[in-house]
Amino acid sequence: MCPLDPLREAASADESSEIRSSHSLLVLESALDGHKVSPPNHPPICRLPVELLIRIFHEVLSEPMSVPFGCAQLWYLGHICIRWRLIISSEMPLLWSTIELNFRLSARAARLSHHSTEIIRVCFERTRDCLLTIAFTCPSDVGATTRDDWLRCLDTLVGVSNRWKAIDLFIPITVLSRLVPAKGRLDSLQTLSLSLEPQNARSLPHAMDVFEDAPKLTSVTMSSHLSFDSFRLPWNQLAIYRTQRMEVRNCIEILRLTPNLHALHAKLERPRGNILGEYASSDSGQLGALLPISHQSLKSLSINVLMRPEHEHELFQDLLPVPSNPDRSKQSQIVFPSLFDFRLATGPGSLANFAALSLAESCFGSSLTKVTIRSVFDAPADYLGAREFLLGLPMVRQLAFGVCFHHNQDVVNILYEILSPPSPSSSGSIGEVVLPKLEVLVLDINYDDSQGLFMPSWVMDPMKEMIRSRRRSDFARLYGCVPLEKFHLYLASWNTPRQPFSKGLEELREEGFEIRVLRGLAAQL
Repeated sequence: MCPLDPLREAASADESSEIRSSHSLLVLESALDGHKVSPPNHPPICRLPVELLIRIFHEVLSEPMSVPFGCAQLWYLGHICIRWRLIISSEMPLLWSTIELNFRLSARAARLSHHSTEIIRVCFERTRDCLLTIAFTCPSDVGATTRDDWLRCLDTLVGVSNRWKAIDLFIPITVLSRLVPAKGRLDSLQTLSLSLEPQNARSLPHAMDVFEDAPKLTSVTMSSHLSFDSFRLPWNQLAIYRTQRMEVRNCIEILRLTPNLHALHAKLERPRGNILGEYASSDSGQLGALLPISHQSLKSLSINVLMRPEHEHELFQDLLPVPSNPDRSKQSQIVFPSLFDFRLATGPGSLANFAALSLAESCFGSSLTKVTIRSVFDAPADYLGAREFLLGLPMVRQLAFGVCFHHNQDVVNILYEILSPPSPSSSGSIGEVVLPKLEVLVLDINYDDSQGLFMPSWVMDPMKEMIRSRRRSDFARLYGCVPLEKFHLYLASWNTPRQPFSKGLEELREEGFEIRVLRGLAAQL
């Protein structure tokens, strides 16, 4: 008879009161013993090879082990028979190596949390020597009893830090010091995600260098960028860095410290001070250290803005070369020569500021083929500079544009006019085409004012005409451009009926051209 272990005890605590009252522990143990496999009295699934059962179980148990709540799936499979229980507990170490611990305030968490330390210890035993993927969540507002339980769990996790592969922590900043024993033991750590309370923290009470010596750490996500002195990371080896709060100056410094960075995703706050002013006031020695860099490895850049409008471009403005003579054109420098994916969340009127920076000449090279622009609003003036901005990116093959809120007749035509090829002038000259290499166009548009089963002509006609103009057989001959191959329309408002758009665009379908109408937001940042 198998003794009751912590997993069984925790699962039993979460079963219905009717089952608990009608089945004693002795009855449950006897029932389990009675399910020993004795072919041919059992169904075929009980006679499947262990290897095949393991593959099936991995499909069924696709979600991670959740403590203290989610023992159910593992526990229920273990109830079937002794053989299944032995397979799950002894033959599937990877099944136990991904663990979520969530101590958010609730009566259920308080009731079950005292089992958590025992449960995760059993999990660690059953993982054998597998590396661990752990998510640990405990906000600062939990009760005192639960706090003691989760602190013990955190200490237990730190005790196996030598086996961490990926760690995701959501904890109060006051307990960060409990991670200190992990220093020097993070040889296997590859991914770190750290969310601290309060989430607007800019620095730590004491310097934290636990993660500085993690030779395989390449991906870091932070709820808020912490000062370089208070939170130390192996910057020179990072390939991915994400943060929800960061000033422009910190973003620039990260680019200088991370020669191997492939992806930077940042939500920028309004800058404090004028960095260009600092450049101008620096002496010649300091200026050399502040001059822009050419970041050779960066391939994906996502800039989301929490600052006031018209400040997003300051990041690129500060990265541009500091002119030593009036002829700035001779100072042009490609800052991101390898970048192929650029995502930008703008405020109203910001595209004009980006266009003025001549990004194609100053920041981006020919590798940039994918651009996402979000949060362009409903005033026609907000599209000022959009044409000039896109004209500076002639190699882009995929554009995702949206959300364009509350489009009306005055606004929607501006977007399609920008994307449509220009008509020949009376003299026969042909203007420049926006995005001549464009193959994939994804639009997030909110037609919130368009109700009913039939869309007005001002909604459908400009869209269809723009698509036709980029699909015409003479498009490539006249303009030297490639035809559009895919058009995906995402309806940002759930109030907008999908059927009229699908029906209205049906006439444009042809072999080699993909049209899709979907709901939601496509261009997430």
